[in-house]
Amino acid sequence: MKCKVAVVEKMGAPFKIEEMELAEPKEKEVRLKVMTCTICHSDIHGIRGEHGPYEGCATAGHEIAGIVDAVGPGVTYVKPGDRVVCAIIRAGCGTCDPCLHDRTWFCENIPPLKFREPGPYTRADGSVPIQTGSSATGFAEYCNCHESTLCKIDDDIPFPVASAMSCGFITGFGAVINRCRVKPGESVAVIGCGGVGISAIQGARISGACPIIAIDVMDNKLELAKKCGATHTINPKYCDVREEIRKINKYGADYTIIAVAAEGIKRQAMDITAPWGTVCIIGHARFEDEMMTDISAMEFLTGKKFTGSVMGALNLRRDFPKYMEMYRNGLIDIDCMLTNRYTLEQINEAFYDAEHGAVKNIIVIGGE
Repeated sequence: MKCKVAVVEKMGAPFKIEEMELAEPKEKEVRLKVMTCTICHSDIHGIRGEHGPYEGCATAGHEIAGIVDAVGPGVTYVKPGDRVVCAIIRAGCGTCDPCLHDRTWFCENIPPLKFREPGPYTRADGSVPIQTGSSATGFAEYCNCHESTLCKIDDDIPFPVASAMSCGFITGFGAVINRCRVKPGESVAVIGCGGVGISAIQGARISGACPIIAIDVMDNKLELAKKCGATHTINPKYCDVREEIRKINKYGADYTIIAVAAEGIKRQAMDITAPWGTVCIIGHARFEDEMMTDISAMEFLTGKKFTGSVMGALNLRRDFPKYMEMYRNGLIDIDCMLTNRYTLEQINEAFYDAEHGAVKNIIVIGGE
């Protein structure tokens, strides 16, 4: 079938909208009518080649909420008409050793997702764009995805909310809840208050953390952090972060969440974390840019830990329904993170806005 797709001609180029041919779903694949796709900063990095270079044209968009339009052979979880989110994490088979140990990301029986692979679209000139979003292409009218990346969403969950929850929210919230397992009364510092960082702050609030310290260079994001549970805010443009942290908690934070990629951030995180504390990295640049030559192994002798979290260490079909219930009951706030709405044709404007202060912009394609 033919549909509109946003495509860039090369790394870092602006998007343009083209009509392309979308292949029929393959074994275990599902075709979605994309309703909304929120912009993740990973989309910005991916299109620029900052998460790995690619050649030729490319598509993007992975925070997808939509309606099942068609299913390929062997699909059993969904049927046409189902409302779903598509995530960059597999639900897992439920029977292999990683799945039985709650590590569905490493499922042995479902093919792993691959980034920067040829997608299912064919342009008029016969070329096939690289799919930078791995699981699917969300900046399009329709997309194909593996059924293991899908989770059904309830009828009362708006598509923009589901989109935002499908990656940014679960990544930050899950890092606190599932990876760090913060206890009531423990202190949490979050560096970077975009969608992921704000979600981590909400995870800290739900966990009963205190104090919760938000760190960002944009005052508007710090204001949102306060609304979402931060007890203190720090803008590094106006003060020394390490000194300010010590005023709030003299030993440093029990947990420091890194939700942004920038030079010197990991060193800063180590400096503001208590000797027994944990640094958890989410935000990152390219592999070769993340060599930590400024951290000594001796710093870990006190019990300090450095760990990472991918997609909130999530069990997709177990945890996502819980988060929908939390949203429904007002325990988490997704709407506050939704900044501006754009059409597919306005995608370049939306990306510019996302780079310059917007927390979570929505591309509305099929409707809300």
